[in-house]
Parts: sequence; C-alpha cells; structure tokens
Amino acid sequence: MPCPDFTDEFHAAFRNALIIDPNHAGVTNDQEAASHLKGQWEVAQVLADQEEVDRRREEADELQKQRETEDRERVLEQAKEVEKKRIPPTVSIHPYTEKLMSARKYVPLWYFLPEAALEAKERAKEVLDMNHYQIANKGGESSSSALVLVGTHSIRASPNAVPDAKLTWSQVILARGAFLKALSLGDWPNEHVKMFAEFFACMDTSEELNAKGGVRALVLYQAEMRMDWFKANERQKPYDLAVTNKEFC
Repeated sequence: MPCPDFTDEFHAAFRNALIIDPNHAGVTNDQEAASHLKGQWEVAQVLADQEEVDRRREEADELQKQRETEDRERVLEQAKEVEKKRIPPTVSIHPYTEKLMSARKYVPLWYFLPEAALEAKERAKEVLDMNHYQIANKGGESSSSALVLVGTHSIRASPNAVPDAKLTWSQVILARGAFLKALSLGDWPNEHVKMFAEFFACMDTSEELNAKGGVRALVLYQAEMRMDWFKANERQKPYDLAVTNKEFC
C-alpha cells in the first residue's frame, strides 16, 4: 500500500490539528506535521504487517496440527488393517507355534505344515473352552499328595512334530509361506521379515537343487542356519541370514 501524500490539501486539517495540539509541541509547521503523520502511518504499517505475519503463522500452525492429526489417524487406520491381516491365533496356527512366535522363539517348520494346522483345530477347542478341567494327583502316590485341577487348555509341544533336518524339500517349500506370515505374531521388524523371505527365495534358484544330494544338503542347511540365527538373536547378536546364503544362489 503506497504512503499517502500528507502534504496535500486533503490532510490540511490533520496537519493544523497537530500544530495547535499542546501535546505535540515539537510540531510547529506544515512540514513537521506532514512528517509526523507519515511517521505514524509507517508505524501503523509495521504493526499491520506484523499482525499479518502472526496471522499467517497461526494459520500455518493450525494446518500443521491438522496434518499431524490426519497422519496419526491414517497410521491408526493402517495399523487396524495390518491387525485384521494378522494370523488368527488358535485357528489357523498351532497354539504352541503361536506362543513361541509371539515370543520370537525358534519354531520347527513342521508346525507350519497342513498336518499341524489340523492338530491346531483340535487344540483350538481346548484353548477356547476355558471351563474344562481335569483332576490330577499332585505329589504322586505319597500320603501328602493332593488333588488339583489342571486346565486342559494348556499349550504344549506336539508329539507329532518332526525336526527340520528330517523334512523333505517339498515340506520345506510348503511350510515356509506360513512361517513368513506367522512372523507378524512377533511384530518382527520389516528387515527381518525381508531377510527370511530372501533366505528361502535364494535357495529356490540354487544350483545345489540340480546337484547330486543337493536337495538334501539344502534341507540340512536351512535347518541348521535358521536354528542358529534364532539362537544368535536370543543372544542379541542377530546377523543377516540372507547374506550368508549367497554361496547357494
């Protein structure tokens, strides 16, 4: 906004008022009055500009808060979607597996095979029916023994489980997909999920598959390395399992 001409005829009354005003003793003529009016106008412009700056800053702060709120809401919605995709415990996964995977513990691949899923359905009935108990004799046959109630929903390892080293390559392929999905139970970091995916994918293209005894070697290799990695992780010394796989790719 351009500065008005305080020396013109329009502002004559304002200049005269300043000249006769005892509170403005330093203003004694038209030139001083015009200069004073100009100074007041400039001060008013500075204040107006500052108010505009403050207003815009407040608007920017409000916009930022709104965006942060929207970002938080979006993250919550994404978390809800991820939660919906999580494997339902005690339904599609063996309860023993659910327990160990949630604790980020090693679980044999057998627990991710269809036969383990069938056993899981039977275990699910026990886990969901929390009101069924059986009587057990605490203390054996001694005179001090006592009868106690033990919940039939207790989670235990399967007597049918097969060690990784005794699986076939077809069973490893069949189980690994369920294993990768079950990593969500332990809220593993994305880099670890990616590492396990690359670990198995790398072996798919390995020349060992065409070598004599190579398939069996890969079964033993994945069994040893996967167990070793989980042990290292419990010692808080995990390593990149996919990188150690390069010799087979």
